[in-house]
Amino acid sequence: MLRPSLLIGCLAVLAVAGCGGGSGGSGNLTLSVTDAPVDEADAVVVTFTAIELLDGSDNPQVRFDLDPPQQIDLLALQGAQSTPLLDNVVVQAGVYEQIRLIVDAPNASCQNTPDALASYITIDQTDFPLIVPSGGSSGLKLQGPITVAAGNQVRYTLDFDLRAAIAQRGATGCYNLRPVVRVVDNAQTGAIQGLVDPDLLVDDRCSADTQTGAGAAVYLFAGADQTPTDFDGLDPEPLSTALLQPPTEESGQFSYELGFVLAGDYTLALSCEAARDEPESSQTLYFTEPTNAQVESQATTVVNFDLNPS
Repeated sequence: MLRPSLLIGCLAVLAVAGCGGGSGGSGNLTLSVTDAPVDEADAVVVTFTAIELLDGSDNPQVRFDLDPPQQIDLLALQGAQSTPLLDNVVVQAGVYEQIRLIVDAPNASCQNTPDALASYITIDQTDFPLIVPSGGSSGLKLQGPITVAAGNQVRYTLDFDLRAAIAQRGATGCYNLRPVVRVVDNAQTGAIQGLVDPDLLVDDRCSADTQTGAGAAVYLFAGADQTPTDFDGLDPEPLSTALLQPPTEESGQFSYELGFVLAGDYTLALSCEAARDEPESSQTLYFTEPTNAQVESQATTVVNFDLNPS
């Protein structure tokens, strides 16, 4: 059951034209989540309890309490897969500058037992606490904007980049989930997919599994002719990554897919050392020759990685 409520004195979602975005009228909003994956984890489970939409003054305007809470394995939502947190709900028309995701997560002391975990990461079949700083109070704070036009139906997706968002919390036996999330308007996005020649993983510099592709990933960078880098905190930072899927009998090649990519120009590069990529570390990964790609809305761009490109 979804229980919407307006804050700061409004009695119902459509009670006062000045509440919410403030332009009058109402529209319908679908808000979904998807994921750019992380190596080695078997699952990344987050329990969402509420969603708040805020105006430019950091004031909550609309709150949707999720009853029951939604427990979602983000790692299962790769490529163009997503699942809705809010599904075609009515909201005040206008512009919302920030989204807050209220989550049920272990406390910062990491004292919660795995059996009681609402949010956790599974590695080698063992569950570890997944800490979301301020997740249960002020929530995961994501910058929009989300624009809802009166009488329109809009769909937005929150794209979690788990490779950059998850970091081990020292030696405490638990992990942090940081808000590395893109907010995208589905109407302005396309997808990128393609094949990867297995021979690209056969190199002395590679650490990826040549049979399954585990440990390799395709990296996406904003703009053409970018020099690929890992998640080291320096520009250009990757926008997203995609793991390789095992070869099929038909093609004999690995495949990958990047979903919810805003229309524009991009650079893609393959790394067969992606499993070594740790956020803000000083190590340098080996990348293949980067390839430019142009993405159009509501279309799929094909970019293949060949050992001997024509």
